[in-house]
Formats: sequence, structure tokens, C-alpha cells
Amino acid sequence: MYHTTSTDSDQPAYLTDLAQLPALLQQLVADLADPAITYLLGGHYYERTNHPRTRHFPAVFALRQEEAANVEVGSDFVAFDTELVRYPERGEAHYPGPWADRFRATIPFAQLYQLCRKVLTPAEQTAEEVRYGPETILYYNEAVYKRYPTPADINQAYAAAPASGEHPLVAVLSAVEAGLADPTNHYLIHTTAFESPDGPVLLGLLHLQARTTRDLLIEAQGFTCSVLLNPRDRQRWSTVRVNFAQVWQVLRSDSPHVDLEEVEEAGGLLYDAPEVLSAYAQQGRLA
Repeated sequence: MYHTTSTDSDQPAYLTDLAQLPALLQQLVADLADPAITYLLGGHYYERTNHPRTRHFPAVFALRQEEAANVEVGSDFVAFDTELVRYPERGEAHYPGPWADRFRATIPFAQLYQLCRKVLTPAEQTAEEVRYGPETILYYNEAVYKRYPTPADINQAYAAAPASGEHPLVAVLSAVEAGLADPTNHYLIHTTAFESPDGPVLLGLLHLQARTTRDLLIEAQGFTCSVLLNPRDRQRWSTVRVNFAQVWQVLRSDSPHVDLEEVEEAGGLLYDAPEVLSAYAQQGRLA
């Protein structure tokens, strides 16, 4: 875990000019040869590889000898190879883990607002938590910090199609498909509409679970599956079709009764595109 202390007027001086970042980061590259030196980078977002969604928030990384490799300092960006070690959820590949998610991260200088450097004591080198006090700050750009992205910016990035052209819901629905093997997983898919045997269902909510879903087929721009639309008729399966353009949220929970705040805290917000719902509300028809 990494902590920084907020700045105030009586703290030591630090650099503030974005043009000074290349020299500071070149020093970082040299310092990685020393296992006792660690850096903390703070930014708004980073671009990453090996993930269906390219842009991720926030860009907070600790860089030291064992945690970063192949650091590249460009004219307006810094990039490095790193990894996040996590325990996958039930239904995901590698469950129960731990799993090292390796990727290359790129942070544009225009998004990087803080850089800290700390020389660790022998005890700190083996500690689980590192604290970065105000004396460790090498660079802080208040103007960049104040240009933090709005929720709309983040939602737009989350919903954007990746560079490959593949819709991000392909990866999300693939994870849902794997998760359906576990009956404790419940998935709620919010749509502005979906097609059913009886015609379109406006503002339709689909509950996908091992006992209520079968024959899930994921396509490039949508998916089909058979579901139990009538909870009182457990024998009647209905085939529905959903276009990705009409999906505005996908949630995973351990119950069909969802508390959104609890779901978000547990990492169950798999997809969020409120602009789809907003467009439907504004136009009064399918987005």
C-alpha cells in the first residue's frame, strides 16, 4: 500500500514545470539499479496493453527494481512494463489465484501530476506498506492535478471500443459466460431495449444465472441467450437478443437483489455506459 501526504506552503520546494519531467524520469531509470530506491507516480489515467479497455483510471504506480522494467522516457510520455497481482473472481480464468496480470503502461506527461522518490531503510524494503511524506515529492503540477477527468470522461473511456475494433462488451460477456458455471454468480444486464419472442422489451433488465440462462451466444455487436422471462413458469424458455448499443450497465453480484454501492465496492460493476441510457431518455426512443 502506498500513501502520500498532501502539500502545503511550508513544505520543501519541488519542481512544477512539465518540461522538467524528462530529466527527472531519466534519473528514475538510473535509480532502478538500486533496490533501496522507490518512486511513486501519480496521474489521472494510463494506457495499457493486454486488456480490452485501453484507458484506465487512476494512474498510480510504485516503481522500483522488482516492480518495473523497460522504462521508456519519451518526449511527452513515460512507459514501463509492470504487473498487478490479484485474486480472480469465481468463474474467471486462474481462479482462485493469485494471478499476475502483466502489461505495459503508458502515462502521458499531460496526465502526470506527481512524482515522489524515497530511499528505503532495510526495514522498509521488506515492509508491506511504504509511506511517501512531503519531503519525498520531486514534482507536483497543480494545474494538471486540477484537470482531473469527470465521471462522464471515465464512463466514455470505459465504454469506448478498443483499438482492435472489438466492442468491450465482448470481453465482459465472455467473463459472464465463464462465471455462469458458478451458481452463486448473478449477473444483471440493464438495457434500453432487447428483443423477445413477444417483441421489444423497453428498458429491459435481464437476470443471468446458472439456473436461469442457457445457450449464450456472443457476437460482434450483440448476444443471444435463452432465459426464463416468466418467474412463475420455470418450463418456458424464451430466446432474447440484445444489441450492445442498447446495453448501459452490467453488474455481477452474489444475489439478484443488488445494492449498487456494495457491488461497486466488490468490483462487480463490469460495464457502465450511462450515455446510452441518457440518449434513450432524451430521444424517447431506442439509442
